[in-house]
Amino acid sequence: MYTRNEVPFNVATLSFLDRDLENAFRTDFFEKNLALYRVILILGALLYALFGIHDYWIIPDIWLEAWVIRFVFVCPLLLAVFLFTYSKYFRKFMNPAMILAGFSAGAGVVAMFVKAAPPGRYMYYAGLLLCLIFFYRLRFLPATVLSWCLFILYEVAAIWEAGTMTPVLFSNTFVFVSFIIAGMFMCYAMERYMRSDFLLRRTIQERNDQIIAANRALEKEAIERKQAEEEKLALEAQLSQAQKMEAVGQLAEGIAHEFNNILTAIIGYAGFIQKKMDKSDPLHPYVGNIMSSGQRAARLTRDLLTFGRKQRIEAKHLNLNDFAIKAKAFLCMMLDGDIEMSITICDQPIVVLADSLQLEQVLVNLASNARDAMPCGGLLSLRTDMVDMDREFLLAHGVAQPGRYGRISVADMGTGIDQATLARIFEPFFTTKDVGKGTGLGLSMVYGIVRQHRGFIDVNSELGKGTTFSIFLPVVDAEAV
Repeated sequence: MYTRNEVPFNVATLSFLDRDLENAFRTDFFEKNLALYRVILILGALLYALFGIHDYWIIPDIWLEAWVIRFVFVCPLLLAVFLFTYSKYFRKFMNPAMILAGFSAGAGVVAMFVKAAPPGRYMYYAGLLLCLIFFYRLRFLPATVLSWCLFILYEVAAIWEAGTMTPVLFSNTFVFVSFIIAGMFMCYAMERYMRSDFLLRRTIQERNDQIIAANRALEKEAIERKQAEEEKLALEAQLSQAQKMEAVGQLAEGIAHEFNNILTAIIGYAGFIQKKMDKSDPLHPYVGNIMSSGQRAARLTRDLLTFGRKQRIEAKHLNLNDFAIKAKAFLCMMLDGDIEMSITICDQPIVVLADSLQLEQVLVNLASNARDAMPCGGLLSLRTDMVDMDREFLLAHGVAQPGRYGRISVADMGTGIDQATLARIFEPFFTTKDVGKGTGLGLSMVYGIVRQHRGFIDVNSELGKGTTFSIFLPVVDAEAV
């Protein structure tokens, strides 16, 4: 990166020492001056043609030759160079083309100067100076070469061909040289300024790019930090939930063992009394109630033990499509007659490592809840498919391994679940059912079984529109089956 006060150029030619920098400047110079060069060429051709009127009055003896020079050679050449500016090759040959155009205009003036008789010959000298004014819109080096070439051409013509008087030749030469030197200085200063301005703009652009890149890096870092914080909070929430579940499970298991001992005695004594009591005895129904209540409490105890301990799973390669088809048979038996069941199977095998008995328990619990949510009947849908999960979605569910997951979904058209209840449905002992109709352990066990299979469960529900439970299990190679 360079600053305006540190211009790395050749003092004589003004070319940048850095080749890439020089190429960039030439491209910039071309783009900024192309329109101006076209104007110079058109204006030059127009003025060169208009001065043909001047030929009638100043050099009447050779006006026809002057017109041939103007309208046959110089003006067509200027227009040809103008048209060439629209070519894709003009960028590469811009300087030679402009030198050719300028030299042809100056050489045409010198040719008329040589052919004309005094005093017209001396008046056409001013045409050369007019040509030089146009030259100094070129870059310094081409303009310098062009100016001195015309000077040499004029001097040769004036000395050997035109027979110009010595005082006139001395005066014209002095003016010509002074004009060239002044023009060179002006052209040098202009190009030096353009190159410095180019470097300044380039430096500003590079620094703007650096600032933009730095801002983007800061934004990216801020986003990454925010994501890291969100991931940390999500993992902490998952850890807290897991610790809470484990603590509740240990407590439930301990209570269940003690409670089971008491229930064994109650059921045993009640059974002994029932055997000894005559069926006609008016107290016989009460003993039956004691037995049924004890058995219901025993089922609760078994649920507590199941929830409290980490069950050993016998994971085998299982195709979720085949599993869903088999599950439909036993799920239909537990549904009411007003509830219909549909099944949609993925068109490719979905192989997972799972314990089929435990997954059956999961589907039974979900289907039971769906049945209770549709007291007036409806449609229960079972669906399997395969999805690719990204890291952000998985972290929200406490699973950090992205990849392909097999999904088995259970959807109902029931009453739906409100957001407050949705946030607690997997908590142990939480239930919305009436007393005596639920223990609050069903979905907790579903959650635990799915997590033991290294998967996760997602719930989508809307009041009055139904609920969908989606179980995601990591996919293994289908060829393993």
